[in-house]
Amino acid sequence: MITRSNLRNLIRLLCYLSVLIFNVNTNEIIVSFCLLTLGCFVHYLTKGQLIRNVVMCNNGIYGIVRHPYYMANYLIDVSFCLLTGNPYLLLIYPFLFFWVYGSTLRKEEKYLAGAHNEPYIEYMLDVPQVFPDSYFTIYLKNVFSGFSKKRISRNEVSRILRFWSTAIFIVFLNSLKTADFTKICFSSPGGFKTSAVLLSSVVILYIVSIFVRGDRTKQPSPKTC
Repeated sequence: MITRSNLRNLIRLLCYLSVLIFNVNTNEIIVSFCLLTLGCFVHYLTKGQLIRNVVMCNNGIYGIVRHPYYMANYLIDVSFCLLTGNPYLLLIYPFLFFWVYGSTLRKEEKYLAGAHNEPYIEYMLDVPQVFPDSYFTIYLKNVFSGFSKKRISRNEVSRILRFWSTAIFIVFLNSLKTADFTKICFSSPGGFKTSAVLLSSVVILYIVSIFVRGDRTKQPSPKTC
């Protein structure tokens, strides 16, 4: 059964397999990394504004969508799909996302409505669930409201580094199609040298993510805003 915890692992696997069949162009890579940057930014911003079990979060990024963390996950996973050049994976992912996250969204909102009562009901009526509406730009000036770097854990930084490591690894797999492993020295953008640089970046990012990761034995408290 596909769950939130293994959806991204499934997407990674599908991305790696897609590279064997489909080709990606430069424009898709550029758009993908823009989406990845935006997704990581929203992810980081959300963690810096979320106050669990204390207040109802409805300002900052929470004034744009009710579940910015899930929006960040969507953007990040879509960026991975786009890097493969597989149009079918891009079409399938939205359905996978709402199939997996749908029950979680309903469960969390039911809990939050019971915990915060009428204020949260009004919040639900005013703010979109996962994706911003056409009026979200009026909230951008307050997007950093309530943000504190003290709420950003080492695990979150480690997770973002792994996102980038995954994206670069997909690009690396694509580069292998044009790499000439019989040549040691060359300057071709699609050659072995580029592949080596990409793979080195993947390894470095992953190793750094391990070193910055904090204690994972502590269980996270339930999300309440």
